[in-house]
Amino acid sequence: MTVTITTNSFPFVGTPAFYSGTGSTQLVPKVFPIAINGRPYMLDMKSNDFARQFDSRVRDSVDQSSEPGEAAINTQGLWRRSQSSWHYGAGQKYSDSADAEPYRFNRSKGINPWERGELKLLKDTQLAYSSSATNLFMATAGNRIYGTEGQTLRYTTDWSTFTTVTGTPAYDILGIASDGYNVYVSFADDTIYITNSGSSAATSWITNIDCSTLAYVKGRLMAAGSNTSKNKVWNITTATSSTANNPSALHTHANSEFYFVGFAAGQNYIYSAGHAGNKSIIYKTQIKADGTALDVPSPAGELPFGEIITGIDGYLGYVLIGLSNGFRVASSDGDGNLVVGPLIETGTQVSHFSGIGKYVYFGWTNYDIESTGLGRIDLSVQVSANQPAYASDIMATAQGTVLDVHEWDNEPVFTISGVGAYRAHPTNLVSTGYLDTGVYRWGIPDTKFIPKWELRTEPLAGSVTLSVAGNVGADGSDGDFEPLGTMDSQGYLEASLDGFEDRLVEAEARLTLARSSTDSTSGPIVTRWVAKAYAAPVRSTIFSVPVLLHKVITPDNGVDYYFNVQDELEALSDLVEFPRIISYQEGNSSYSVVVEDVRWNPIKSNWSEYPWDWEGTCTVIMRSVR
Repeated sequence: MTVTITTNSFPFVGTPAFYSGTGSTQLVPKVFPIAINGRPYMLDMKSNDFARQFDSRVRDSVDQSSEPGEAAINTQGLWRRSQSSWHYGAGQKYSDSADAEPYRFNRSKGINPWERGELKLLKDTQLAYSSSATNLFMATAGNRIYGTEGQTLRYTTDWSTFTTVTGTPAYDILGIASDGYNVYVSFADDTIYITNSGSSAATSWITNIDCSTLAYVKGRLMAAGSNTSKNKVWNITTATSSTANNPSALHTHANSEFYFVGFAAGQNYIYSAGHAGNKSIIYKTQIKADGTALDVPSPAGELPFGEIITGIDGYLGYVLIGLSNGFRVASSDGDGNLVVGPLIETGTQVSHFSGIGKYVYFGWTNYDIESTGLGRIDLSVQVSANQPAYASDIMATAQGTVLDVHEWDNEPVFTISGVGAYRAHPTNLVSTGYLDTGVYRWGIPDTKFIPKWELRTEPLAGSVTLSVAGNVGADGSDGDFEPLGTMDSQGYLEASLDGFEDRLVEAEARLTLARSSTDSTSGPIVTRWVAKAYAAPVRSTIFSVPVLLHKVITPDNGVDYYFNVQDELEALSDLVEFPRIISYQEGNSSYSVVVEDVRWNPIKSNWSEYPWDWEGTCTVIMRSVR
């Protein structure tokens, strides 16, 4: 850029130009007060248009919903985010995005979110049976719950006295199933034994069938092979007196390395599932019209490559598919083919399910570094097709693979490899539990701060602590939850907490519930939380600059400068018609701006005989770019 300063005035058109190039000029601030895109100008101070201000923080808005909600609150004040129910379950990382569900959250532990409008503590767990065995499987018959342990089969009716079933072989137990009265048990010597809820002894039922997995599905005992027979499934209907009378395999997969892992009941079909390498397939079979046998299985559904099926079960018309990294839920069409829902990731293997009422409990191995236990699915609440609500459930303070999940006295029971069997405590709540709300951005990616948080509860028993983790826009984010305060005044219904003064881009709240210090059966019930944020985006400056466009301008230095008014108007108008970032100089300061408007107020020129030859004031409106 070249700037030429004319030091002598010439009283005629054609005087050497004082401007050439673009960007900025050295004539500001010593000669001229301002410059736009490198063109210096004098100001019309008498116009009273020389001004600057910040643009509006928010635009005006109107809530046009049929019922007024939070959107009706004055946006000029504090912006609200709140939650008053959590029954759509976990798995929502961002809670105020356009596709977010209002009743979901991110994750929890020790929390029961399933009652609409309530958040409370789950029951604690107790070790019901201690064992170091790694084959702890269960089945229910009559009023007994049976459990396997190494080579031993036991049952109990009260979790106090355990009776050993006699007559079993001295081999490890591989699988167990029940039809409600009979109990079928497979052993590592390729035999299946049978007992029932009226007996304490077992007898040999099938010999020389190499199977590990048993399931009683739609009135049929199904078996899946192990070792060299892992690619076979059987439908066993009667006892056999000799190996020669054993039933033939219902299906032998053409791939000898295909491994069947389990069975599930569908609407009108029985499903079997397995995998080979990174390929998982689910097969369907139907009871023949005469009821004597099953049709030859055929494929009903496949999973994406890399998803390994580890278990399958059926409940209330749904098929639950356990995977190496989570689970899926499927429904069937009229031909029995499966419509498979989205992957619900748990981070660890899910292999076992148990239905109780409208819920399905599943094994959630090593939920964190302290606990292993169960998750819960609510089949009555569907986030989308075949995507039910879910959340973590009762946990044991232990580590290990969840081997089995079962129902006892309308409560879930689960076993942990090398640890034993756990069930819910009959009365006590967990000492503490927490729920992470998911990340909120208040609808904008700009910074904000959150000065006020509110909690509302039923008459308080115990305490509720609110902590916040946020991304600090300029300083980065550590992601740690920092406590704001604790609501612990017993019997109170609400509390107001002061937030942090730091500006945040996004924030997530954690509600930590603690049971009563005097009554282990009582704890807080949260009904609502509210966060009030003040949007603090980076705001642009609006400049209103009235420049004098006269043919001759004489600044304070006494030197005349000559302008071509029409050229200057065209140069300024071009910045509106073809917007671009330019430099605006004002005194010793410089700003990056975009010209938004040009307003021309002309008067007749004193230098011309033509009435249409004008001079005047041109007010330029500019917005800073930040």
